[in-house]
Amino acid sequence: MKGSTILVVEDDAALQEALCDTLELSGFHTITADDGRMAMDILANESIDMVVSDVQMQRMDGHALLREIKTRDAAMPVLLMTAHGSIERAVEAMREGAADYLVKPFDAEVLVIMVSQYVSANN
Repeated sequence: MKGSTILVVEDDAALQEALCDTLELSGFHTITADDGRMAMDILANESIDMVVSDVQMQRMDGHALLREIKTRDAAMPVLLMTAHGSIERAVEAMREGAADYLVKPFDAEVLVIMVSQYVSANN
């Protein structure tokens, strides 16, 4: 749903900005984190409707972040993104509760469609 708050977790500053711009142009509000630990701090203090996270990050990667989020809020939709996609990792992420798994590069339109779909399904 438009106006929903999306937490974008991405350690590449340029990509983080591009993801936020894409989502904001589509009517979403974004909050950013550079890694999983920062994301968990934000989730503890902000009202977030969905998490979009990179997989490859220092301190806490996307899979560890997914597991942490699901122990605290099983209903929170989490979309993982990676440039190093493998079917095995995608299947593992889905089993752990990921809403979906995007392999970079992907079209901005695909991100907006997925976020719209999972946010509206969760509200």
